[in-house]
This record gives sequence, C-alpha cells and structure tokens, in this order.
Amino acid sequence: MTARQRLSRREVAVKFIIKDKVPEHAWMDDELLGRLPTEVVLLQKIDHENVVKFLDFFEDELYYYLVQELHGCPWQKSEEDTQKTDSTLASTPSLSPSLSQRSLSERSTDSLEPKTPPPTESCPLSADKQAGNSDGSKPVNLIGYCRPGITRRSSHDLFECIEQSDEKRLSESQARQVFAQVVDVVCYLDSLGIAHRDIKDENLVIDENLKVKLIDFGSACICDPSKPRPFHTQFYGTAAYASSEILLRKRYQAGPAEIWTLGVLLSYLLTGNSPFPSPRAAVEGRIVISEPPGVHLPQEAVNLMRRCLDPNPFTRIKIQKVKEHPWLTSS
Repeated sequence: MTARQRLSRREVAVKFIIKDKVPEHAWMDDELLGRLPTEVVLLQKIDHENVVKFLDFFEDELYYYLVQELHGCPWQKSEEDTQKTDSTLASTPSLSPSLSQRSLSERSTDSLEPKTPPPTESCPLSADKQAGNSDGSKPVNLIGYCRPGITRRSSHDLFECIEQSDEKRLSESQARQVFAQVVDVVCYLDSLGIAHRDIKDENLVIDENLKVKLIDFGSACICDPSKPRPFHTQFYGTAAYASSEILLRKRYQAGPAEIWTLGVLLSYLLTGNSPFPSPRAAVEGRIVISEPPGVHLPQEAVNLMRRCLDPNPFTRIKIQKVKEHPWLTSS
C-alpha cells in the first residue's frame, strides 16, 4: 500500500509485516537494532538501481512497517478503463504472467510439488495512512484501530504490465532490456552472498521506460560470499519457477536455483509461455519453446535459456557468464 510523508508529501510504499507471522528462518540479528526480519536488514545493506530502495522502518506491538520507494507505472485498468482509453495508463509492451501459487502446469502432481514453509505474512497500509515519521517519533499505533476501507492503487509490476498487453510477451529488444537489468541485480546480490529466492514477474516493478526494480525480499537469504555456498532443504519461492533439483526435493544451493528462475523468466519474456509443458519436463530439463506465430527466436537467446535451464545444477551456467552472454552484450 502507499502513504505520504507528512513533511515532503512524497508518496512511498509501505509494507506491513505481522510480527507473529514471520517464520523462524526469516530473522536476522542487526548490530544496532537487534533481531529483525531478514528483509528489513538486507534492504538497508543493498544499494543498487534495480532494487527498490529502503527509506525508513518503524514498529509497534503488532507490526513492522517497512517504508520503501514507490516505483513503476500503473498498469491495471478499471472497468471504466476497459471501455475507453485512459491517458494515465502506460501502454504495455507484452508477455504472459505467472501466478504466485500456480505450478508449472495444471497437470502438476503432488509428488513433484516442492515442500514450501509458511510464507512471511504482511498487511497492507491504507492509502495515505502514514506509518510513522522520519524524524524518529513514534509510529501510529494501530492496535484497536478500526481501519477505513482500503484504497488500492493500480499494480506497478511486470505481471500487470504484460497482462494488459495484446501480444502477451515482449519484443526481443524489450526482453533484452528487462532481462539485462534483472541479471545485473542478481550478479550484484550474488557478490554480497545474497539470493532473492523468489524472482518472478510479480516481484519486478516496472515503469514506462521499462526500468525494473526488484521487490519483496521476504524469502531472501545471505551467506559469507568468501565461503562455499550452503545447501538448503526448504523451498521458499514460486512453484512455476522451481528448479529441477527443488522439484526432486534434493538439497540445493540458492545460486544455481536463482539461475534457473532467470531461464523461466526469459521464456515468459520472449514467448509468453513457460518453457516446460509439465513438472516432469522441468525435472528432466526438457524445454518446449512455444514461438508466437510469425516470430522466430534468435538462437543466441534460446542458447542462453537452455544454459540457464540445465537440469544439472553443477553444470548450469553461472551468473557472471549469463551477464557476459552474447545475446545480452549484443546491441
């Protein structure tokens, strides 16, 4: 939800995090502030143009209030907008979205569904209801407060940008522009030992210039980048983007699994479809590219997608090599 800073009147995004609902794995110890949700600690450390910026942080007995920059264009159309063109809505490029709880196929089987722990729950803020002041004064105490009807603003994410388009996909140049930004931020995070673990179209806010910013670090993890990366047993992302090793419920490293999500995202960007017709195909790395009528995907883009979707995490392309791939470096 959004709010406005009282003095500057700057509009910001505010995420309500219910304290009692933050799972055990999603906590970190901050040197100054003590035990906090991992998302809050990490966003204060991250400084990248393609990550939504941390602005402020407040808390009361029930909630943490995470104040962040508001980025992107409103893509969602109202019923009235569907009857006439609204000049305030940006014209959409194109691509088909993925749903948060959607698996790789409607034919998904329970045996291939990754085991996912309870997510971090959050509560949105009413429009223009400020969570607190940047001068350090106490935040608004919402205990016992009966909130008025919430006014939701149009979505700013890539999911809605694509959903409102006609072609349900991006052109090659648009896909390259968006994908290069995501790859750059993943490379940056990897250098810090951070993995987002839930990269998807719904967690990328985008503006009319196709500038994207990564949001929602509720599933993120961090480790010492100078040491071997740890293995995980729990899955914290979205099933449609789950790697083959995760679908097989094997121990996995966050880095290679993150590369796999990039491959899935690239398929959606270029074709509007998942690269896999079924979970079994994902486990085997059996890619089925659905080229739109009259569109022939460049072999370099297909090559990059296949290298990201290598079912063997140990031979899967590394993030630095993704960044240096000819399809991304070509003009």
